[in-house]
Amino acid sequence: MPANFYKIQEVINEWNPIEIEPLLDDEYSLEIRSIIEFINEHKTELTLLALRDKINEIFSKTFEGFYTQSEQTLEVAKKIMHLCL
Repeated sequence: MPANFYKIQEVINEWNPIEIEPLLDDEYSLEIRSIIEFINEHKTELTLLALRDKINEIFSKTFEGFYTQSEQTLEVAKKIMHLCL
């Protein structure tokens, strides 16, 4: 597991974009792995907006019909970038 996995998990779980209750610690594990993969692939040219768009894409695909993009995604992307870069 990448070192940042648990830090990113904390950010995503705090956000809880699908409002899952009760939220299990590993509820968003697949999405977090996809985010980390994207960051690792684009580390040298990663932008905040690209990360936000990828997060929206990941959650839209996984939770089609349940996920709504919002301004919160930009704040989540900022937190994640701060942790990873």
